[in-house]
Amino acid sequence: MTRRLTDAFKRLNTNLKRAETVLDRFFDNPGGKPRKSGQPAAHEQELLRSVLVLAIGALDAYLSDVIIETLPRMAKVGTSGKLFDRLASARPGLVLRAYLVGKDNDIEREIEKELAEAIEAEFAKDSMHGSGAALRVSDWCALGLGRRDFDSADVSNPLQLLDDWTDKRHRIVHRGELVRLKRADATEVIKVVRSTARVVNDAAIRQYG
Repeated sequence: MTRRLTDAFKRLNTNLKRAETVLDRFFDNPGGKPRKSGQPAAHEQELLRSVLVLAIGALDAYLSDVIIETLPRMAKVGTSGKLFDRLASARPGLVLRAYLVGKDNDIEREIEKELAEAIEAEFAKDSMHGSGAALRVSDWCALGLGRRDFDSADVSNPLQLLDDWTDKRHRIVHRGELVRLKRADATEVIKVVRSTARVVNDAAIRQYG
């Protein structure tokens, strides 16, 4: 059976469903009763901000996770030269250990964990957020994606929207700003995140299976 979703995307989808639960159960139906119409109150704004922070954070985690998951397949088909060169430069001893240990040693899992940490550290040096991170993953994993590849029937110019929402998330988390949001905004950010991640997922599946 052909694989359709990376494990990283499955984890992302779980986190986005949590965000949708916040909207459906606590925003739309507080106390089990339908919400009255009108502008969101202060506590409702906090729910919407929480959805934004969770959704963008889930994408940040997904983008590094999908690199880690795809790494062994990249090595087998020989498209991971840029990434391996960078890791070899940053942590030459780790890459040599991974090469020499092979699959028959008890420390294999320890090395895999160290490799994952090294990838995350290298990725964080460039960009862990927004469209830059999505395009960086495409570059590192040799997926060949450009900005227009992220457009879909559901979301037009999603990478620009992603940057806008990432900026708002930064203002909330790092500056403590009370960014005002609407219910439709929270729905949009979830849609943008899921759409962006799905494009990366599908390209990784096409490329590496």
